[in-house]
Amino acid sequence: MTYHAVIVGAGVAGCTLARLLAEKGQTVLLLEQRPHIAGQAYDEKDEHGILVHRYGPHLFHTDNRRTVEFLSRFTGWHPYEHHVMALIQGRLVPVPFNFDSLESLFPTDEALRLEELLTRAYGEEARISIWELLSAEEEKLRELGGYIYENLFYHYTAKQWGREPGVLSPDVLSRVPVVVGRDGRYFTDPFQAMPDEGYTPLFTRMTTHAGISLEKKTSWKERLSFSQGKISLDRKPYTGAVCFTAPLDELFDFCYGELPYRSLSFTFSHCHRDRFQPVCTVNYPNEEAYTRITEFKHCTGQEAPGTTVAYEYPRPCSLSKGDIPYYPVPGEESAGLYEKYAALARSYKGLFPVGRLAEYKYYNMAQAMDAAFAIAEKITMS
Repeated sequence: MTYHAVIVGAGVAGCTLARLLAEKGQTVLLLEQRPHIAGQAYDEKDEHGILVHRYGPHLFHTDNRRTVEFLSRFTGWHPYEHHVMALIQGRLVPVPFNFDSLESLFPTDEALRLEELLTRAYGEEARISIWELLSAEEEKLRELGGYIYENLFYHYTAKQWGREPGVLSPDVLSRVPVVVGRDGRYFTDPFQAMPDEGYTPLFTRMTTHAGISLEKKTSWKERLSFSQGKISLDRKPYTGAVCFTAPLDELFDFCYGELPYRSLSFTFSHCHRDRFQPVCTVNYPNEEAYTRITEFKHCTGQEAPGTTVAYEYPRPCSLSKGDIPYYPVPGEESAGLYEKYAALARSYKGLFPVGRLAEYKYYNMAQAMDAAFAIAEKITMS
């Protein structure tokens, strides 16, 4: 069969691309090396009947109405606004750090004085980065910034990334702001919800189309080859589009060295009670080896006896040794190395890196889909 496009990886970006191209009349070969689709968003019921996310919690949020309308063709929605807490000095406090966090950790009079200083300096309901607080003109605010940095950010970041926070891109610590108010939502996007039956049914429906040929348990290396600017499919020259969502250094056999990624491992535990913790995710930024515990029933809305939680442990990642990459490690050195691979990819006409791994960007699910929309438009307009 002749394919207009070959897509490597049936994750969020790959499935979205496949559907968009198929609806434009293109025939698509979708290759997935794992035995399931949906990538890291894959979910399933465990042996206790609890719907769990096997690769850690995936929370959908976006301000892009086009993305919501597209996904709503394949799923209904369970409204859910994500709330996170962190264990600091033996107390569970809201994250992002806000006035409720402040009042849990400081004496009342001191907390109120700090709230007044924060409001005067930044305005009500402002969301500021830890860097802004650390460089504040007011000494008491700088001291507060140091306290939050030490107790909430520093050790968590060091565990998560396996590096001193100072060597990482500054935006890593800017992703979770400090809130001047009591807004305890982790995300502020206007649309926040979960697929009412889970992500796997959503992406199964998305890839069910006459124009999509899905092959699971199939490595791209079994079908595709890249050499001297030429692409081959099944050992024959191929001139269609190849959308690559896997790590770009893997595509070129790590010829410039491995790009740094972080991986994760999970320990799942079932409890014979209705709830394990007060919110979906509790962060452990200090002594514990794990960084967070997720209780899935909070976000899925599932009603079932018992509950299942996942303990999340960051770990090193080596693609050449078969580890699963989760997060590109931001920094000047890794950005320079990625650009070498990106330049090599540009030498292949019709090759489109797309998604978190192939573009080496910290995309959330909606951003990965937005990237897929952009590539689909580029392919169909060319």
